[in-house]
Amino acid sequence: MNKKNSAEIKRLLIEKTAELLNKTTNAQRNIDSDDTNVGDEIDIARQNSDKEIFFEITSSDKITLSAVNDALAKIEKGIYGTCECCGKAIPLERLKAIPWTRYCIKCQEEAENPKR
Repeated sequence: MNKKNSAEIKRLLIEKTAELLNKTTNAQRNIDSDDTNVGDEIDIARQNSDKEIFFEITSSDKITLSAVNDALAKIEKGIYGTCECCGKAIPLERLKAIPWTRYCIKCQEEAENPKR
């Protein structure tokens, strides 16, 4: 991967990091502002439901954030863009679409649809 492509991917990863952190922070503010547990049973149930959704989103975002950080570390080490399964180069188009991907399309499909 050339320096221009590497810089573009790094920019995309940094933007994704900022997006995830902002999303989590904003969601936490909304939960905190509703944290009064004031109202009837329906209001309290909604507040509890919102909290559960927040924790689900946060969990998913944490996984993505970890993958983004791993990708940034790989760029720094000079090993970014190689499939962790087969060791082949991941196509640039895939890296631009999902810069934190760990696998080429073939290996990703095999991981998602294991043969029975």
